[in-house]
Amino acid sequence: MKVYKVKVNGKVYEVEVEAVDEVKGSIQAPAQTQKEEVVVSQGSNNILAPIAGKVLSIKVNVGDTVKKGQTVAVIEAMKLENEIQSSFDGKVKQIVVSAGDDVRNKDVLIVLE
Repeated sequence: MKVYKVKVNGKVYEVEVEAVDEVKGSIQAPAQTQKEEVVVSQGSNNILAPIAGKVLSIKVNVGDTVKKGQTVAVIEAMKLENEIQSSFDGKVKQIVVSAGDDVRNKDVLIVLE
């Protein structure tokens, strides 16, 4: 399997591609992807990294009140700076990452309460 980064409508996605035989080829979603979707759909108060990259800056502090749509961090991926915005209102309970940290897709960045 090979991992590629694909840009679609300005968003960068990480995809795994497997070479398959034309006659026997099939596509199956890995179990890990299904597990990640469950975590996101539970409505946890975690702000997750939407892409893999390096954290350039954290725009909030513990105790700050965050509004939906507010930029909370900036991640660099493929030479692009991506502003990470909160999906919901809340108060910053914990900041899990620091500037300079490498993060993977779906890693927890910030926990809100």
